[in-house]
Amino acid sequence: MIKMVTKERRADVRGDFTFQIKYKIMTTEEFEDLKRFDKEIFSSSNEGQSFDIIASETSTESTANAALINYVLQIDEKLDQILELLSKDRSAAVLFRQGLGQNISGSGMQIVTEQPVESGQIVKAKFFLSKLPLVVMDIFGKVIRVVQEDEDGRVLYKVGIKFLDINISDRERIIASVFQKQREDLRKRKNKS
Repeated sequence: MIKMVTKERRADVRGDFTFQIKYKIMTTEEFEDLKRFDKEIFSSSNEGQSFDIIASETSTESTANAALINYVLQIDEKLDQILELLSKDRSAAVLFRQGLGQNISGSGMQIVTEQPVESGQIVKAKFFLSKLPLVVMDIFGKVIRVVQEDEDGRVLYKVGIKFLDINISDRERIIASVFQKQREDLRKRKNKS
């Protein structure tokens, strides 16, 4: 009897579900400037003090506090977008594009978009993985693959993105969300039987 050995190339679990995503194409210089700015703002004295919603207490009060913190961060992001629009006098359509995220893991994801994207470009992506618990991701990635497809007369681009400088907390939040979605799918299939 011949025993087949398969080699798994992926180190992270993948979730094959879809979610809405907003993304922005950046230059490498813009990305490096943002990294330098973050290092200045979040000095070494603040390292290790991140807030992890999934690992936080599960009481109603702490859940409400976690959600409130995420909403404040979302408002902060929107204010940044408004300031960018005002300072550079560009339209919102140029700044943020819409897409559909799919096949996500702790190291990367695929997005489907109608706008062309080039391999090697830097992408800043913002998306919700879960509403309860609230999981908002704001991540940078590098385009490693672009496949152009024609579906029903529309040109779509399937874009493979590898996350850049993702912290452990964000990676764990993605993986926890993937497991949560997989458990929900198993429950739905079990209930149909």
